[in-house]
Amino acid sequence: MSDAMKVAVSEPIDDDVTRRMLGRIRRRWGPLLTFSAAFSLLEAAALAPAAAGVLRLALESWGRCSVGNFEIAAFFLSPQGIAGLAVLAAIQLTTFHLRLAGVMGVLAGEGPGVWHAFDVVKRLPTLLKVDLLQAVRYLLRAAPYLAIGSVAYIKLWGPHDLNRLVVDRPAEFWQGAAAVGALAVLYGIDAGRMYLRWLFAVPAVLFEGVRNPFTALRVSEERARGRLLRLAAPVVGAGLAFLAASSALTWALGAINAYILDLDQVGHRPRVAVAATAALLALDAAALAAFSAASAAAFAALVMVAYKRAGGAIREDAVPEPRARWWTTAAVLISVGSVALAALAVRGIISDARVAEHVEVTAHRAGAFRGPENTLAALRVAAADGADWAEIDVQLTADGRLVVFHDDDLLRVAGSPLRVAGSTLEQLREVDLGAPSGPEFAGERIATLEEFLALAGGLRIGLNVELKAKDDAGAVALAGRTVAAIREAGATGRARVCGQSFKGLAEVRRLAPGLEIGFISGAVIGDPTRLDVDFLMMEARLAVGSFVDRARSRGKEVHAWTVNDIDRVGPLVDDGVADIITDDVPGVRARLDEVARLDPVDRLLLRIRHGLSRR
Repeated sequence: MSDAMKVAVSEPIDDDVTRRMLGRIRRRWGPLLTFSAAFSLLEAAALAPAAAGVLRLALESWGRCSVGNFEIAAFFLSPQGIAGLAVLAAIQLTTFHLRLAGVMGVLAGEGPGVWHAFDVVKRLPTLLKVDLLQAVRYLLRAAPYLAIGSVAYIKLWGPHDLNRLVVDRPAEFWQGAAAVGALAVLYGIDAGRMYLRWLFAVPAVLFEGVRNPFTALRVSEERARGRLLRLAAPVVGAGLAFLAASSALTWALGAINAYILDLDQVGHRPRVAVAATAALLALDAAALAAFSAASAAAFAALVMVAYKRAGGAIREDAVPEPRARWWTTAAVLISVGSVALAALAVRGIISDARVAEHVEVTAHRAGAFRGPENTLAALRVAAADGADWAEIDVQLTADGRLVVFHDDDLLRVAGSPLRVAGSTLEQLREVDLGAPSGPEFAGERIATLEEFLALAGGLRIGLNVELKAKDDAGAVALAGRTVAAIREAGATGRARVCGQSFKGLAEVRRLAPGLEIGFISGAVIGDPTRLDVDFLMMEARLAVGSFVDRARSRGKEVHAWTVNDIDRVGPLVDDGVADIITDDVPGVRARLDEVARLDPVDRLLLRIRHGLSRR
């Protein structure tokens, strides 16, 4: 070790080097700001098209914009996803070192800062080679960890279904997670040591004129020898401070975004919501760019102080003012133009991606808003309004007929005290169910399930038949009669059966294995996704993304009921529901069509809007 380096080891933390560097940051904040603004724009111009390309591959893999965690993970574990992440990581590593080098150039020079940043560009080939060499060595060092991790994966997780492991989290999941976590920690420590040894590679290129990447790493290793612990404290401290500050900034931006997006003036109308989201994201990007600039300046100063203590010499340059100002203006114009071109490229890359989201609409009680509920008249209106399915309630009369009605009696709907289970079909048909809904429906009577099945076949609308029974025994008895009626009508392919009695649904499954069955729930006790059913009809507040994701992983669709607030439609689509059950079929259908008309870019912005909002 040289005498200069030995002296540097013994220097206190608050020496003249540190004070001079802090003073230089205060004096050079203007040039730093100019450089950081220009660099952030150029970085966005480089990163955005690459990210858009990866996103397009993902969209075409998924076929829709609303996906769950398992689908996202599956893509990024595929060869395409891994390659895309590698490209993005390489761009990020390169731009990080270029920003660091540019900030060092600005701090070491005098005059407007963009000129010094351009001066750094002359050393770009060497810096890129240094980055590539570091990346290769990181990968080589990771190889044994990856090999051990692969063996652990094969032994602990290989024999099991990955979805079941992640959702159920049995002992094998935690054993594998512990093994992978331990390997990640060990590699993190190993890679951290390598990073500290190479901390001075960029200053060596900038200030010592090193042109060979191997030489740059070797010079850095020599200067860092015996200093790793002394270097680790400020670097780790800076990293923790960065994480804390970035978390606080992200939380603050999230709170501001949610507040603005939840204002009534923004609402959930797709076009307005998309424009508001795009504007907020632009402001978020500006705030994050400013934070990145400040963080880069602080970290560059930290590295330069450590480099100088280790015996390095920082060359200071001065640039004539007029010449530098001309380059500053040119750099800003080039950066703005690059971002504009990148924005056009992003829209061009994503806008024609092949995506389609099909969410079905079910008319609740055959369409309660537009006609007398659970009547043939309501079914006709629901079919005309574009409903894919009609949800109806079936129960038995005193003479053993299957009728479509929701309540125990006719009091709420028609003002008659007759009870369904205590009356014959003839007695029930004496009551006019249609007149209370309007003169155009006068004379509408209670209908049988057989009549509904016959009419639905002609209207090309499916029926979701709910078993309306008071107990499990009643549901089991009703299941047999309902299955027989569906079979006799030849409607097995255009009918479903649902209910709140799992025993009743199990009886349907036993009698007609090919008939879809669904469990209805307005509260969650346990995990409904484990039930042996084809779909889950959940009250809308329960149909959140995490639940839908878990249900999808087990091969089950989620249907949300009863959705009469049109502004809930978009978030439910983004959460991944397969069917929306509503009394307002035209309103829900119109909102779905409005969302479907958005191009993929605007559709993604709407998806982001729903993620940022709190309602």
